[in-house]
Amino acid sequence: MTKSLMFERPRENEFTQGTVFSCAHAEDYLEASVYGLVVTARCDAAQDKTPIFSYIPVVSLHDWILGDGANIVMDRLSSECQSTLRSALKDASLSDSLMGTKSVDEIYESHFKVRENDKEWRKRCPKIQASIDMYKKTQLLRVVNNNKDERKAQLKTNTATVDAVVKELSGNRLTGFYLLRDMPSLNGDESNYVALLREIHHIPTVLIRKMVQGISKQAWPMDENGKLHCPKFVGADDLAAPVAKLKSPWIEHVMQNFTMLFARIGVADNDFIAVKKSLSSIGLD
Repeated sequence: MTKSLMFERPRENEFTQGTVFSCAHAEDYLEASVYGLVVTARCDAAQDKTPIFSYIPVVSLHDWILGDGANIVMDRLSSECQSTLRSALKDASLSDSLMGTKSVDEIYESHFKVRENDKEWRKRCPKIQASIDMYKKTQLLRVVNNNKDERKAQLKTNTATVDAVVKELSGNRLTGFYLLRDMPSLNGDESNYVALLREIHHIPTVLIRKMVQGISKQAWPMDENGKLHCPKFVGADDLAAPVAKLKSPWIEHVMQNFTMLFARIGVADNDFIAVKKSLSSIGLD
């Protein structure tokens, strides 16, 4: 570890909040090397009070941008396409409720194809058709997320949207995700990773005691693979062990973002008119 500001080396025999370990599990990244970031309270970890340790998965930025990141991009592109179609429907004096009952192809065939030779719509119809084609493609790529080459190609042709998503991630303003800069990996390299804050997993404490010392791929019984999600040996991952520890204040910031996902409380807005009237006694109503 050489340049990381966010991480330090894990302490010997320590497994606590902020510990990053290898060979973890993430539901949508089954073929990727996944790390785990421990979120169990420090006091419980230190006093051995818990039968399990909870963690959130951590994946490389490269894997994330072709996974969750690409999904976000597809959703935004899809919204833009829907907006274009709604605008066209409005200009054609049609209701956008059609989008809830008809497919985009049916809408075009029934209401825009007949306008292709109309002087007012001649240039606009191809743009509407292109937007519909983009919408259908984003919907397909949003669901079928195992074709990385097609997803990568789509990202390359929509760099502005990709840049906007990465910028939000970089500022940790993308709800549900947290960027971990220059995180050490199992092989000693440092790279950018993303914590998946919405996804929580756990490991039995009895297994943690073994993992602190390191569990090799060769030593892990093959019949255990179907019983536990973690440790999960993928590709070159041949050792399940702590690799780093997230330092303060970043661990507190991660936990704040993590907690906000599950502890938000919504209340009704105060009535502005009633509040303003309460100032009547001093003539400011």
